[in-house]
Amino acid sequence: MKTIVNLRALGLLGVVALLFSAAAASSSTAAASFDCRNASLPAEKRICADANLASLDERTAGMYFVIVGSGAPAATVARVKQMQSRFIARRNACQANTDCLVDAYTDQMMFLRNEKSTLGL
Repeated sequence: MKTIVNLRALGLLGVVALLFSAAAASSSTAAASFDCRNASLPAEKRICADANLASLDERTAGMYFVIVGSGAPAATVARVKQMQSRFIARRNACQANTDCLVDAYTDQMMFLRNEKSTLGL
């Protein structure tokens, strides 16, 4: 009986360890707006390798999708999409320069916050 209990405890510990390792692996290879497993550009690879940049990416993407999915006027959605395209081009031009990437994300987040505020979101 004691052996069965110990084996069950070891099995449970193995499952817990597996879950933690899977969570750690997914958090290091995931950003909200793109799949890090498919990252090919230097900027994308840098974002996936840096927790702060990945967080900025997730928050920026979240704000973008809130606005685009909010039922905002078509002109507003078009403007936000255009600015997002410009932001992505700017972000990618940063290559792997962390300071440049932070600046690009900060500027885009300020733009998106203003749009959300204007829309009352």
